[in-house]
Amino acid sequence: MLVGQSLTESQRRLLTLVFERGADDASGALSRWLGRDVQLDVNEVDEVELADAAVLLGPADQLVASCSMDLTGRLTGQLLLVFEDRAGMALADMLLRRPLGTSTTWGELEQSAACETANIVGCAYLNSLAAHLPLAGSPGLEAPLLPSPPTFRHEFAASLIEFALMDQAMEADSLLLVKSRFSADGAELRWSLLFVPSGEALRTLSSSLADSASR
Repeated sequence: MLVGQSLTESQRRLLTLVFERGADDASGALSRWLGRDVQLDVNEVDEVELADAAVLLGPADQLVASCSMDLTGRLTGQLLLVFEDRAGMALADMLLRRPLGTSTTWGELEQSAACETANIVGCAYLNSLAAHLPLAGSPGLEAPLLPSPPTFRHEFAASLIEFALMDQAMEADSLLLVKSRFSADGAELRWSLLFVPSGEALRTLSSSLADSASR
């Protein structure tokens, strides 16, 4: 995950466990938010080379919607929740209590629904990171782990990846992809969660994971 250094298998398993706990919390929060049974599962946490990142979200010319949150405090960087258009609008219809297929464009209501979902999911994952990784004992990292309000973007997949990785590309050669599956009342919707730590946060995470894995 760092320049010239990859996560070990045990570190990746530990990080997957942390995100699974976050997914459990997010599932409960989303169930209350949507008013229906929601399940968010983490398949795995994968480390992806920046050179391969452009194909993560599908064809470069595919339009995708994303909600990004800047991270401050113990870890800095970005957290992005990315939807295929059809999945994102279906989610908006659920939140707005409308029949699936009602939303056809990203209007103000649809964008607001997507951002609130990203806020719920992002906070659940970040709370899990803060609770289960020994970051509090790291020098200079006493501040809470805080996300900014989500920012909505609708653009081609290639442009989104370039935007997300602009800062990190100068310090690191990979990113974390949290492979997740979201379902509501049995209907599966595709989305991706990208965790893009800054170079400093990458070093902190790697050190914390190494300490935890050695216990």
